[in-house]
Amino acid sequence: MKCAYWIGLLWMLVAMCASTTAFQNTNCAGCVGGVCFNLDKLLEVVGGEISAKDRANNTYFYQVCGVSSQNCHTPSDQTPAICQRSPHQPSEWHDYNANKFEWSPRPNESPKSGFLLTFMGGRDDRRIDVEFVCDLNATGVGTFEAKDPSEYPLGSYHLKWTTEYACPTDHHGDGDGDGDGDGGSDGGDGDGAEATRLIVIPIVVVGGSFVCLLCSGIVFLAWHQSVRGKQATAGERTVLQPVVPNSQQYVTHTITTERFTYRT
Repeated sequence: MKCAYWIGLLWMLVAMCASTTAFQNTNCAGCVGGVCFNLDKLLEVVGGEISAKDRANNTYFYQVCGVSSQNCHTPSDQTPAICQRSPHQPSEWHDYNANKFEWSPRPNESPKSGFLLTFMGGRDDRRIDVEFVCDLNATGVGTFEAKDPSEYPLGSYHLKWTTEYACPTDHHGDGDGDGDGDGGSDGGDGDGAEATRLIVIPIVVVGGSFVCLLCSGIVFLAWHQSVRGKQATAGERTVLQPVVPNSQQYVTHTITTERFTYRT
């Protein structure tokens, strides 16, 4: 029973450890490859929506961490993060749901260099991604622009935002300041949450197993000590046995029990 108690406690500790180190991505903060980012400061600096145009004169309105105030809201989507207006007359609007998003690493780049934040839910399965590029040398809100080409493949649109607020939350790196997300002082690489899981959980498992084995040993030693040196008492008992079956004549037998001792 004691061992079962320690096993239950062990699993509870593992679950608590996993829950405290887990991170839930939002459209404002997330982790990619163990490196974490937060756009709250960018939202504070921008103070509202930001917009950009591509070569085809499509205009993109983006509300960081929120919902666009443009009139691209549709009955099926009242929460667009990005609104796209075409140059056609009358203008066509497309929206990209703030609640349908995906975090991913920048293609062929270091995890610390930034990330892609993709919004989905557009008409005819349209989607749009914002490539956030970490640049500690960028001033103000940085540069928000449409990529060239802005649409590739068909129905998939691409924006780019180069800013210091797209850097990992610890701003640590290799100190080269080259705008690839590695600028900053030497230090952690943003893998804190992942490192915590890789270190703490094995310690808990090994420690819990040791406690369980120790508990089992204590229980065994307690039992062993309780029987050590104990002796069974010797004695005699008398029984009556019929001389012949079903007769009323009996003979007396004396049975002697032997003394024995547990050897340790």
